[in-house]
Amino acid sequence: MKAKKKYAEKFVGITPKDYEELEDRHKKVLDIFSRYKFERILDVGCGDGNFSILLKEACKAKEVYGIEISEKGAEMARKNGVKCYQLDVDEEDFPFEDNYFDAVTAFEIIEHLFDPDHFLEEVYRVLKPKGVFVMSTMNLASLYDRFFILFGFQPSLIGVSLIHPVGHMFKGMKAAPDHIRPFVFR
Repeated sequence: MKAKKKYAEKFVGITPKDYEELEDRHKKVLDIFSRYKFERILDVGCGDGNFSILLKEACKAKEVYGIEISEKGAEMARKNGVKCYQLDVDEEDFPFEDNYFDAVTAFEIIEHLFDPDHFLEEVYRVLKPKGVFVMSTMNLASLYDRFFILFGFQPSLIGVSLIHPVGHMFKGMKAAPDHIRPFVFR
């Protein structure tokens, strides 16, 4: 868990607070959430909580909760108004009652987990019946990754070393060394 926490620290404090600065995929999620009115939402892997607050505003939720592996991120999220718990979703149960949330989000975390089944079981447990779960992850079957694999190189977002950029087509290509569960569209 120590290595995961250290890696997660790199991404704390980088989420934009302003809608215009968000990536397109984040804007699409906010558009989806704006069609609903939720009481209580959970953002797993909430980082600094900036996007969690935007989600809360989009669906006019009364409460927003977060889970974050990074202590620094959890502290920042709390300062931003997120009821955040610091824990490793790969190893620990969510600290919530069954059927507690109207919606759960998890962006770009499932590919980092050794036990995605435990994570998904916990999401299902805390999500109300007919609740909404929105998750995103990298796509190993993307056109450019198929091209890289065809020519014997590592996919763009898969790293084989925690230190060195090994096996990639282009020098300086930065891959996430902790992507351990790549997914495809289907």
